[in-house]
Amino acid sequence: MEWLSNVGNLVLGTGGDAETKPEPGGVAIVANAASSDGGADAAAQAALAEEELAALGLGDSRDGYLAEVGKVLLQPSKIGKYIGMDMTSIASVPLFINEPFSMLQKMAEIMEYTALLDAANAAEDPFERLALVAAFLVSPFGAAERTWRPFTPLLGETFELEALGSGVRFLAEQVSQQPPVSVAHAESGAFTYDIVSAPATKFQGNSLEVYPKGRTRITLRRTGELFSHVPPQAKVHNLVLGRTWIDSFGTFLVTNNATGDKVQLDFKPCGWFGAGQYEFDGHVLDAAGNARSVLSGKWNSHVDLTPCGADGAPAEGAEPRRLWTCAAKPEDDPYGCTHFAWDLNSCKFLSKPPLASDSRRRGDRHALEKRELSAAGAEKAALEERERGAKKAQEERGQEWQARWFEPAPDMQVLPGEEPADVVPLWRWNGRYTQTRDGMPAGEGSWQDEVCGKGFNFPDEEL
Repeated sequence: MEWLSNVGNLVLGTGGDAETKPEPGGVAIVANAASSDGGADAAAQAALAEEELAALGLGDSRDGYLAEVGKVLLQPSKIGKYIGMDMTSIASVPLFINEPFSMLQKMAEIMEYTALLDAANAAEDPFERLALVAAFLVSPFGAAERTWRPFTPLLGETFELEALGSGVRFLAEQVSQQPPVSVAHAESGAFTYDIVSAPATKFQGNSLEVYPKGRTRITLRRTGELFSHVPPQAKVHNLVLGRTWIDSFGTFLVTNNATGDKVQLDFKPCGWFGAGQYEFDGHVLDAAGNARSVLSGKWNSHVDLTPCGADGAPAEGAEPRRLWTCAAKPEDDPYGCTHFAWDLNSCKFLSKPPLASDSRRRGDRHALEKRELSAAGAEKAALEERERGAKKAQEERGQEWQARWFEPAPDMQVLPGEEPADVVPLWRWNGRYTQTRDGMPAGEGSWQDEVCGKGFNFPDEEL
């Protein structure tokens, strides 16, 4: 089928397809290809592609689609020049490998287990506090086995949560597209949480190395202690051919910057026949490097804390204490998502309508959630065309886009172990969202019905 060749070219950005009109099927399922208005033409082209996909008899099998596309992608003439490159900025992707969530929503999934930070804030023992913070930072790995790709946020796109756990509020904003940078802030009476995410990747043909470069900081309200975090590396195996799966491996580090105490864990790489898959172990260490307790478990299921002796081995007869258990996941979920992830696609954690720039409102994301690939392609094309138009209009006015809820912080100190500012930029929460949100009117009637897939707009109707 000719559309397979077009998909292969467009995924890898080859052949100058942005300047020429590919076959209809290729246009329909690729993120950056559609008619200029994203309307009837794009929808018709998407329908043609969907018919051809159905003709393959693959059902909902993403692996089956990728196997067909892989026959095109893994040709040396197409793939060779991309080996070793960072794909976060250069690759367009077909919608059938997406999941119906934005990257900002995926960043919010760590908020499922904020009770761990509540417990850390209340704990009297400094090493217990550190262990609980570390368990919280392991917890998002429980949702990290998904191999579907989230939607890349548009510039200025946001995602917000409130009334979560013990009064937690969360807001994320996309502050850069090239390179992609997402920033988020959460707060409650027990803690503040700040993250700057600027991931990098390295394409290896049939695998993708993922470097989760970022800056994560957590402050406990009661003690004022500031914790920083360096996560391990990840790798997506069988990206195009075979069953796609993800492994996380390397050093996981949490530092209490007030005391110098640390948690250092070793995430084991998966060996032959799955040996060691998901496993990790390590220690809670005091500032002098002495082991105070053992942390171990599987990053997709649980974290255990066990007292240890001076040699770092678990104390004889000591019973492990389970700090975190991953919540059960839905059975037969097409995307392998958690119950909490699906809740993020609803208005469950909102007391009033979200900002117009909220990810829930994206029509392409909502259409994909309903498994309507044709409509998702048309909606995505229309959004991206609007984005280009808004950017062009702003450039003509001589204006520069500015984030609304965060601001650059060149004066902020880079903590030991963190990436330098030229790798992960320094951003600070400006606090304006809280006042803005409190001043927004409450929704009327069934306002929840007017959120998902409806009313998305760029900040201030422009970039």
